[in-house]
Amino acid sequence: MSKKRPSLASDEAVRRTKLITSSLATDTWFALRARATLHAANHVVSEDRFNRPTPFGDTFNVTQNSLALTVALALARLFDVSDPDRYPIEQQDKASIPVLAHLLKRGDVQDSLAKDARGWHPQLVDGAELGEASFRDAFSAALGLYETYVNSQNYQDAQSRLRRFRTGRLAHHLFDNQPTDLPRFDDLDALADFARQFVQAAVLAVEGHDRDLSHEEEIKSKMDRRFWDAALSAALVANDKAPSVEVDDKNTHN
Repeated sequence: MSKKRPSLASDEAVRRTKLITSSLATDTWFALRARATLHAANHVVSEDRFNRPTPFGDTFNVTQNSLALTVALALARLFDVSDPDRYPIEQQDKASIPVLAHLLKRGDVQDSLAKDARGWHPQLVDGAELGEASFRDAFSAALGLYETYVNSQNYQDAQSRLRRFRTGRLAHHLFDNQPTDLPRFDDLDALADFARQFVQAAVLAVEGHDRDLSHEEEIKSKMDRRFWDAALSAALVANDKAPSVEVDDKNTHN
């Protein structure tokens, strides 16, 4: 059993909280962008006008599979945490949701962030009170969401499947310990939706601005659908004009 590590100093805990929040905002947006692109591709390709044979089908399948793996890996990173019995979660050097949530639970971190929040609106008469109230609401929302995640069997099952897949197939290929209960698209969507809500609340609590990731993802999705419509339509036009191409089945199913 490892020795108990000393608790993080207050200044270091606050520093990590701010750094992780910023990193999580970037990483979560990356995961949401990849998910939006994947969903848009699936939506457009399912339309009747694209329901016909084409030699470009395998190219699309490879692209679709690559996007799905990208989403899975991005989400696995957002929820990454090592064995808490060996390494206290708040002391782990991972920019992940569990680490940030544990840091936010610290009273000294909350006091420091509340003090910062009182300077968010210096131009307003009651700006200090408004800033601290905004922090308290966002902080409570973030931790409330995290408690729901921790206590939800559905969330925990989804995360467990994703973690085993990440460890056994994405980060490594463990030939004697391959995952059998693979993550599902519903798992990825549930975890992505949770990450979006948690990070939005955390960013507001720590940085003082409301980043509406849901709205940003909606805008991204509309643009992605336009892209896939243009790309797939152009592929079919090119296929109609080009001579037939023999596809080697042995090379397309590896």
